[in-house]
Amino acid sequence: MQVRLTVILLSWLIINQASSQEMAGLVHSNHAGTDVLLNNPAGMHHQKDWLSIHLITADVFFSNDYLYLAKEEFKFFDLFSGNLDVPLHPTGYSDGERPFYIYDRSGNTRLDFDIKIQGPSAMFVKNQHAFGVFTAAKSFMHVRNITQELGRTIYYGFGYGPQHDEAYHLKNFNTSYVGYGEIGISYAYQLNQLLFSNWSFGISIKRLFGVGGTYFHVDNSDYNVINDTTLDLYALDANLGFAFPSDYDTDEFPTNPLVNGKGWAFDLGVEYQALLDRQGKAQATKACGQRHYDYKYRIGVSLMDLGYINFKNNAQLHEYANTDYTWENIDTTNYENWNQFIQEISYRFYGDPKASLKADNFKMWLPSSLNINADYNFENGLYANASLVYSFPFKGSFMRKPSVLSLTPRYEKSNVEVSLPLSLYQWKYPRVGLAVRLYYLTVGSDYFTSLMGWHDFNGMDLYFSIKVNIGKGSCEKRNKINPCGDALNKFPWSK
Repeated sequence: MQVRLTVILLSWLIINQASSQEMAGLVHSNHAGTDVLLNNPAGMHHQKDWLSIHLITADVFFSNDYLYLAKEEFKFFDLFSGNLDVPLHPTGYSDGERPFYIYDRSGNTRLDFDIKIQGPSAMFVKNQHAFGVFTAAKSFMHVRNITQELGRTIYYGFGYGPQHDEAYHLKNFNTSYVGYGEIGISYAYQLNQLLFSNWSFGISIKRLFGVGGTYFHVDNSDYNVINDTTLDLYALDANLGFAFPSDYDTDEFPTNPLVNGKGWAFDLGVEYQALLDRQGKAQATKACGQRHYDYKYRIGVSLMDLGYINFKNNAQLHEYANTDYTWENIDTTNYENWNQFIQEISYRFYGDPKASLKADNFKMWLPSSLNINADYNFENGLYANASLVYSFPFKGSFMRKPSVLSLTPRYEKSNVEVSLPLSLYQWKYPRVGLAVRLYYLTVGSDYFTSLMGWHDFNGMDLYFSIKVNIGKGSCEKRNKINPCGDALNKFPWSK
């Protein structure tokens, strides 16, 4: 049972998923199309394309400072070559072997695992108006505040002798997962004041369909692993919610209904552009005829993923309020299914297998963030973007993603683009990425050095996007606004 509980804890940390992160080599481009909606809905107006037909964008992101695979033993591309052979290592304190190691860190550690797939989508821009429709499937999983002592117990098991019969404190520990689909619409309006600048305001409205979600939040707890068979828990104050398309009495998966919760979310954004040319008053009669006014710099601010999913189907919410229990012979405890396991915990704490169950529904909030970015045009296709993604540090059933500070220089033309994202995750972990766009295909990573195996493997980021864009000015006709002439409606200082 001891090994089984360790596997359960590791599954919460690693496997219970399906964070990309921000795809800096993709979303900041002036040819991002609907992918710009992942950063700021107002950004549709700085796009050089009036029409974008998006087929797919996919991103897998993993980041942590708790465990790693040694660079001598694991190379990412071995997954595709058939040469993958990661050795297992005995922990020395418990049964079983592990392919990974844990960092010896004195502070709390964390883990994030995100998967995003943006499906068929489209963007249309005409004059002051921009519209977007999109579909997506997303999955976020995170663990926060893994103390050094808890991390060692998870890795080594209850047999880790150096921590036996020692009291430890756990505060604001949280592990959460949510998987959902979304469909949405976006709109952005641009204020045109016939000046060398403009403002754009955008909004996205998203309908969410939650497939599954779970969270376990410990406000406070003291515990003592007395020996390899006895766990002493006292002053436990925690909440557990879960909803999955599964039969908790048989562990059959999946079962109907697949959608166990619904909700809404919003993105709000504003963007300012300082233009190279004065913006004309001309209104294009055809969307393909509108002119793109390039900027010297632009600054955008957005609030992303403001919303929640209310899980009502197959949902359980459990509360453990200031409970105490000494669990003897924990290594011989057995259970047949998930419900039996949850009810066993309730019985141990309260003497009643259903006393911890408080509700048959709960809400999970999306990983909301404040995004700030500035983009500078050095001209001749050279740009640099500085971006901040600040994840709000909410607790409980609020999902979280890493905060990221990035600088991304890029070379950008209509059919080719190369970006070099330089990122700082959680204010202290540097990352180097690379992204390349050739015509309709973009492939990139914000953690390229990890994929190449240049250091121990503690995370990854890999994304691609396929879309068809049609540029502004692809046809030349514009309606007249000057009764004296100037059929193309150009001002003397316009190029």
